[in-house]
Amino acid sequence: MRLFSSLLWMRCLRVSCIALDLWTDEFYFLNQPGQAEIQSDLFYDYRTNVEKYPKWQAWMREKQPRLLVIWGKYEASLDPSEPEAYRRDVPKAEVHIVDGGHFALDTAADLIAALVRGFVDSSC
Repeated sequence: MRLFSSLLWMRCLRVSCIALDLWTDEFYFLNQPGQAEIQSDLFYDYRTNVEKYPKWQAWMREKQPRLLVIWGKYEASLDPSEPEAYRRDVPKAEVHIVDGGHFALDTAADLIAALVRGFVDSSC
């Protein structure tokens, strides 16, 4: 089971926002052949993320991409100020805080789909 999903269980204010069988899906997918190596590589690569932030932020300031930020308000692995921080570099960023955690799609899929659809439709 994903550690962050476990944190969602602890931090979610409404038990009704969690499908009680989510862990079975996660358990199934994380136990597929090759997943141990994939997850290990992914976690190992995280060590290089922070040093790349200034370059990434400079690119966003220069290019000003259309940006949609969707954030779970119960996110436990990052600072709560992170979603709004994107607006320092991209002032027109569209930022939404949804009722969810790190894996917000597990609990807010319909809302997130509508936000993505609206964002994509507004660019046409």
